[in-house]
Amino acid sequence: MRRTITCLLTAACLALVGCSSSGNGKADSKPRATPKADTPMYTFEHCKSLLEQDYEHGLREDRSVAPECAELTDDEYAKAVGEVLGGHKGDFLDAAADQAIYDAAWETLEAKSRAELCDLMDTAGPEAVGILLEESMTDPSVDTTAMAEYLHAEKC
Repeated sequence: MRRTITCLLTAACLALVGCSSSGNGKADSKPRATPKADTPMYTFEHCKSLLEQDYEHGLREDRSVAPECAELTDDEYAKAVGEVLGGHKGDFLDAAADQAIYDAAWETLEAKSRAELCDLMDTAGPEAVGILLEESMTDPSVDTTAMAEYLHAEKC
């Protein structure tokens, strides 16, 4: 068994030495061309990371031509976007629940009160109105500043 292993190792070494020389015993002085990398510079995970960073910074734009995403197919890019958004579905559900509360509060107001509230937000700003709303709100878990900003942007 030892003899067989020794013979195989010797044959492998001779084969490697024979392949690496140019036949005249001198080392090949020409530099070899480096093969092109088959792997892309950026991967699916790079693109997904970029999209995640954009989401965290509030940037909502198509990044399919960004270097990190440009090598992906349309399906791969759509999958990356889906995974990032899917990771934040709790955010979307929370926002929808908050908006339902804000809409319900809006609906309790008469048209004249709605117009006055919008006028007040136009002059004093939603933040100031949020502070005023906080005094009249019975549910302390409601972010009245966010509510005023939503109402100003969506209802006024």
